[in-house]
Amino acid sequence: VMDDATLLIGREAADRARLTPKRMNDRFWSELDTLPVGSPFPKELTLADLAFSHLNLLWERLRPGVTQVILAIPGTYSERQMGLTLGIAKACRMPVHGLVDSAVAASATVATGARLLHLDLQLHRVVVTEIGRLGAELVRTSVWTADHVGLVSLMARWMRRIAGIFVNRTRFDPLHLAATEQEMYRRLPEWLRQLDREGGAILEIPAAGKLHTVEVTRQDLEAAVSAEYEAIVHLLRSRKRFGERVALLISDRLAGFPGLADRLADVGDTERTVLPEGAAPLGALGRREAILSPGTELPFVTRLPGEPASFSPPAGVATGRGKRPTHLVHDGRAHPIPLDPFLLGTAIPDGSHGINLSGPIAGISRSHCKLYRRQDRVLVEDHSSHGSFVNGQRVRGSVELVAGDRLRLGNPGIELQVIAMVDPDGSTPD
Repeated sequence: VMDDATLLIGREAADRARLTPKRMNDRFWSELDTLPVGSPFPKELTLADLAFSHLNLLWERLRPGVTQVILAIPGTYSERQMGLTLGIAKACRMPVHGLVDSAVAASATVATGARLLHLDLQLHRVVVTEIGRLGAELVRTSVWTADHVGLVSLMARWMRRIAGIFVNRTRFDPLHLAATEQEMYRRLPEWLRQLDREGGAILEIPAAGKLHTVEVTRQDLEAAVSAEYEAIVHLLRSRKRFGERVALLISDRLAGFPGLADRLADVGDTERTVLPEGAAPLGALGRREAILSPGTELPFVTRLPGEPASFSPPAGVATGRGKRPTHLVHDGRAHPIPLDPFLLGTAIPDGSHGINLSGPIAGISRSHCKLYRRQDRVLVEDHSSHGSFVNGQRVRGSVELVAGDRLRLGNPGIELQVIAMVDPDGSTPD
């Protein structure tokens, strides 16, 4: 955002973007080039200059003590854009030692033998990355996009729908004033999460000393983006072979969109998993030995080992004790807890999501217990004769799990660890 003669970048710019929409640019990464930004920005300023300002701002916060950097880059980038990114990183004095496809890196956090479709959302497009298996490796095979659907277009439709509800019920139009439009954009992410969790919400907008209030349902916002959701489903369905079961990995950027999880069921036979926030960095750090380049040449890595011998978070990545769980660790491997029910047992039914346990399985039933999500909680429900135990206490009915819990099946049975992958600052995905 150009604020008078000052260039604002990142969060500072986002907090003012709706106040001066004609002095804002949000395409400098998606359309990275050396072309001029255009008026009202200074005529000598290019999209690459804006990208440099943004990356340099982030790098200044991270620089102390960092000796090696891996860049996780979207598969939509051209060779020219990757070259520009490396040039910008060099201008920021970043010690880049590796480049990896962000979807492949994110997918490396998931233990599955199925063919993968990774679904991601950028500001101005939806991206589906097909990832196959070659032996024990994950290999990117294709990348497809829907360029007319992105976070910006979805938010615009939700904003117009919410504004219409305010107008119809209170005669107050929050899009009429730049200040209230900016406030709507600020509050929209939390509104979306609440609507997805609870199915309805009371939305409030303060203006001119008065608090304007309306009740909105999840169905209201689903209807506003029905065409966009259908485009996402069509893109996925067109890349799924008839009768094939695939693992659909959903970026955290799509988590919490009202009604999207239900619509993705229309894709067909899929094992759906919402990836934790920061899945691409976690995957890159966990496979860094396969990405880091010893020389000056930096190949763009689009294939990674897919079967880790053991699971251990990289240094500086916490496992979120006491937080909402994201993974279940069994036999050294972290399994994401999906949206659908997740079964544990010695012979779970075909087509079910879960883990077929082996080893010391005395006292473990064929379908021993089930993990499932209820709103923003994860619960375990016992279906066995010999019991499931959380931190040594037998499960009666269902019990909520939090990160750090120990889940034991049978007696003596098998013990699994419940964890939440979190950022180094302790934050977890919404």
